[in-house]
Amino acid sequence: MAALLYKDFFITASGQFDKQKELRMPIADISWHSASGYESHTIQDSVHYFGTKKEAEAFAIEAAKAWVDARVKAA
Repeated sequence: MAALLYKDFFITASGQFDKQKELRMPIADISWHSASGYESHTIQDSVHYFGTKKEAEAFAIEAAKAWVDARVKAA
């Protein structure tokens, strides 16, 4: 599992192993504090699969950063 703080959003990324495809699916959990308290969002990409955990985590982190950037820009 990979974790980082990005623009005050805490991102954890993992590569969940799919037994049927024998590949890893990228998943990112994003959490942050807001005026209403703690919030979170999960990105699960069932389109892209990767051969290694590291590749899946890297993809998940980039997807999470893009989601954060879009949210920050819209605010």
